Amino acid sequence: MTEIKKLSIHRALTELKMLNHRIEAATNEVSTVLANRKSNSKINGVEIQEYEKQMQSSYDKVVGLIDYRNRIKSLVVASNARTKVAVGKEEMTVAEAIERKQSIQFEKKLLEVMQQQYRSAINMVAKENDALPAKLETYLINILGNKDKQSPEEVKLHTETFMKRNEYELIDPMNVKKKIEALNSRIEEFESEVDAVLSESNATTFIEVQA
Repeated sequence: MTEIKKLSIHRALTELKMLNHRIEAATNEVSTVLANRKSNSKINGVEIQEYEKQMQSSYDKVVGLIDYRNRIKSLVVASNARTKVAVGKEEMTVAEAIERKQSIQFEKKLLEVMQQQYRSAINMVAKENDALPAKLETYLINILGNKDKQSPEEVKLHTETFMKRNEYELIDPMNVKKKIEALNSRIEEFESEVDAVLSESNATTFIEVQA
């Protein structure tokens, strides 16, 4: 009678690691074909007929382990594709959570670039605009002469013209500060919860495999 083993995903993952090692060891020991002098009736002290059985057995062992490993792996993959988990405010399959653990590097890189660009732009606007009063004063003197020669109307007119031409501002169509805050929060929430969520799911989700 065929035995059916019930395994948690956690146990199945542990068994897959063990099977990988067993397959490697069995493959290193397998004997599938060899050259032998016709006059030899034994190989390594064993009758040829018996040795052939050992060769077949070593091959069957590797094939059996590979087949068993593949069946467990397929069941785990199928389970991960249908099992839903909640990571923070987002619901996703286990497979999606595992994939996002890898692909989140792209979101983190985007966040880093946005933060750097925002800091750089803010600093440049502040630096350039802070320098404008001194530049404006020099500009007005060059255009209108000393302060005692400058009329209020002329000062106002030239100041407006100067500021329109030289004042800095942010080009920020996406409200990048809010984008940064939202993305940073999403990344932190996912990374702080995903491992615990997957561990809980793996401990409480089961597969059945034919042993």
